[in-house]
Amino acid sequence: MPNIKHELLYEVFIPDFETFDEDRVVPKNSSTACNFYEKLEYESYKLTGNLKESITTKVNRWTPSGRITVLDDLLGTIPLVGANVHARWCTHIASGITNNDGRFSMGNFIFEVNYSIKWERYNYSIRSGTVGQAWYNGPKKKGEWIFHIGSGVTKFYATIHRGAHHYYYGSIGGIKRPPQNAFFQPQMKIAAINEVNNDTDGRHNASLRILGLFNWIKIWNPQNSSDIIYATAIHELGHASHWEMNHSKYNDSSTKVKESWATGIEWSLTRMTYPNYPPFYFGNYTGIVEDMIDGISGYDQVCCYTMVELENAIKNQTTWNAWRDNIINKYNNATEANLPALFNHW
Repeated sequence: MPNIKHELLYEVFIPDFETFDEDRVVPKNSSTACNFYEKLEYESYKLTGNLKESITTKVNRWTPSGRITVLDDLLGTIPLVGANVHARWCTHIASGITNNDGRFSMGNFIFEVNYSIKWERYNYSIRSGTVGQAWYNGPKKKGEWIFHIGSGVTKFYATIHRGAHHYYYGSIGGIKRPPQNAFFQPQMKIAAINEVNNDTDGRHNASLRILGLFNWIKIWNPQNSSDIIYATAIHELGHASHWEMNHSKYNDSSTKVKESWATGIEWSLTRMTYPNYPPFYFGNYTGIVEDMIDGISGYDQVCCYTMVELENAIKNQTTWNAWRDNIINKYNNATEANLPALFNHW
């Protein structure tokens, strides 16, 4: 071995229970092999001073589980779906993802565990401010963890997670998802900044994607209602999805094109969770996408386009009128003659 300077912290044996059946040299059902591994782990904790339970040769395994819910300002108490929950004893760590009812189950332990929530999935990570992974450190116990998130920065993290989880893993009507985590394509970093910002709720900057070290997206204003925080996460991820279609074309696009498309995604996806969500249209944040999809009324004499059609048409287009003309050229729609007037309105 190379002569590398090192320090032994402690000696411990932590078996992987999931692989015992494959590694045993005796039949799988043999209590002899099972007892050998269990006693070996038990003695390792005892010798390293980590054993706090009464001395016994009888080892009872258990599976950490529980349920996590969150208070939504509009929907009330709802299950927290898709959260990454950890259970840890010493260096033995297991994790599980909450299901549609907020329930989780994972691993195989002998002793009490430290529960926690890591606000991260494979494709995105929520940071506590601009630096450092966001966590919630739960109790140390042996048994179910039933946890309700009702307020504070943890509710802020949970709501950002809900919006990001929807866009990355939920139903989105066939449009493309935000950039995926892959080789040479870093994980999406979302900075949850627990501060009031009177200028903006969120910001997107694709140039900060370098090596996954910096925050591509920043979200402020934890005092906002749940639907606004959720929608902000989707809006900023919408920019990232748009950017990935064609980096240079996105960078050259007008602010009106960029913000109108992100606002359209915000309207479309947020209303899947909050049916009465009203986007705030102003300046470059137009309602053009909503008007091209919903019914005809007043100034809006266009309808019945789909999000997929409008997404395909915006690809590689950098100006307001180029996007309009590409919609007309790509699709046959009974109301397309009214598109120039609608684009002029906005």
